[in-house]
Amino acid sequence: MRSVPLARLAFVSLFLAACVDPAAAEDISGVINVTKIVVEDSRLVGDVTCTMTTTPCIQFGAPNIALRLNGFVVTGPANPDDTATCNANSGPTFSDGVSNGTTAATSQPGVRIIGPGMVQKFRRHGIFIIGVPGVSTNVTIEHVTSHHNCFSGILVASMSDSVLDGVVSVRNAANSGLAPCGGNCITGNSINNHIANSVFGGNGSVCAAALCAAAPTVASNNDFGLGVLGTSSGNLIEHNTITGNSNGILIMATASGNLVRQNIIAGNPPSQVSREYGPIGFDIKDEATANGARNTFDRNWCITYSGPGPSPCPGFPAVVAPTISAATATPDVLWPANRKMVPVKIAVTVTDDSDAAPVCQIADVTSNEPLDSSDWILTGSLDLELRADRNGLGTGRIYSITVTCTNSSQLNSSSVATVLVPHDLR
Repeated sequence: MRSVPLARLAFVSLFLAACVDPAAAEDISGVINVTKIVVEDSRLVGDVTCTMTTTPCIQFGAPNIALRLNGFVVTGPANPDDTATCNANSGPTFSDGVSNGTTAATSQPGVRIIGPGMVQKFRRHGIFIIGVPGVSTNVTIEHVTSHHNCFSGILVASMSDSVLDGVVSVRNAANSGLAPCGGNCITGNSINNHIANSVFGGNGSVCAAALCAAAPTVASNNDFGLGVLGTSSGNLIEHNTITGNSNGILIMATASGNLVRQNIIAGNPPSQVSREYGPIGFDIKDEATANGARNTFDRNWCITYSGPGPSPCPGFPAVVAPTISAATATPDVLWPANRKMVPVKIAVTVTDDSDAAPVCQIADVTSNEPLDSSDWILTGSLDLELRADRNGLGTGRIYSITVTCTNSSQLNSSSVATVLVPHDLR
């Protein structure tokens, strides 16, 4: 057999390696002095410090790519407790932490900002997302903390078809002044977005001027944990905790057709604010003078409300276990009793007041006859195989299949479906 020299093998290996695109993420860490434009999947490999004061720190320059924070922190040049280090207002300049663009012309759709990780101390917004009317923005922000930024922790303008899930936005908008800002600002014509499973706490200033140079009023207190502004519509806001903000949720008169459901919105504003300035903030504040029903509030836990009727607060919806009205097996009779394994599917009819889709699964299988470990096999959450067998001296085998359904509050209930292997068919 002819041998191949090792040197030739090494050359071939190097050549093949050079021809393969590893699609490796760009690694980011350290000090950034000029806006970092990312055009491929990128990741933080260390903390980042940004020095620029008029442009974003990290900006997406291509669509459909991801920035992974990997547990690191992106820190800007501001001290939000010092007005001089913040922008004069919430408009340009674009001194934000992470952005998908600065205008509609530079907006990048389909990008993802993935945590865990934190964006903090920027002169304007921690994260700024801008969309293009008529074009799906399709942005995802997951498990990211936005902390102590001068204006909004996360501001989205004309964003559509996007998801904010599991974010934490705290202590933002200390220097917002007249601008309505807070933990998450949904503004422009933002439509059909989903904001869920997030925490918005300690956001907003109750004063129209920095450091409360003038006494605050209900009108001047236009900050919030979460704000639905502009003509935003069709947004689903659910399963969030919104507490300790200047207002919990603020809705402008021009926003309509939004669904706010199953959130905890309580303790807004903090008691110290109410003690010092009076009742100037609310759990839910609707700035409209009429037609409070233009947005839908469903089973939110809230106490105080300001706005036109009908009032969604106070509301203390009970959270109970799912109700299983039926659990049936198909087939529910196995015959002939030939000891073969037979596929069986379980159908469950379940309802729940707080969860539209409780998770159901087979929890256990028992029988009125002794079972061998091979007599049943799970093949899916509601699928299994049962052995078509019974004791010939008995009255027939009855399999009892216990199904458990669990809702998003981790409350569960169970029901039993039965399958019969008859002694005979007489």
